[in-house]
Amino acid sequence: MTPPTSPTLFTLGYQQRSQTEFVRLLIDAAVDVLVDVRETAWSHKPGFSKRGLEEALRAHGIAYLHARFAGNPKLLRATAATHDECLLRYAGHLDAHPDIVEMFDELVGRLLDAGKRVCLTCFERHPDDCHRGVLAERWRRGTWRRVEHLAVDEACRLSRAEVLA
Repeated sequence: MTPPTSPTLFTLGYQQRSQTEFVRLLIDAAVDVLVDVRETAWSHKPGFSKRGLEEALRAHGIAYLHARFAGNPKLLRATAATHDECLLRYAGHLDAHPDIVEMFDELVGRLLDAGKRVCLTCFERHPDDCHRGVLAERWRRGTWRRVEHLAVDEACRLSRAEVLA
């Protein structure tokens, strides 16, 4: 049996991107809603803290939602010895708290069912280097839903040596 056509959940990281480039990528993908899955929607990078990002998106007709509950908890990030360990800890966090994926599914599912094009964001440019990739994969599992990572640049992906350093 062929699975039914399903809306796609997009993801996009803002690492090494200007706010202008980031918003342009969202516009090009016809995104209606950006869901920020950082625990704290704050950034040293100009234009990527909650207020500045929300204002830039609004100017282009894109809604902004902060899903703090889906963020990678500071304690997990601060105590991980490596980036890989940090992502493994986040996966374990999702295993220990299945309600996070359920809440995420409720939020994103409601938007997708309303015909919205939804994109997740966090910092890391490559989804394999970011907890949003872990979250999106957990959400996708066991469903007919699709995940598409926008503007993935393999050259920017952390090398295994960088991850383990």
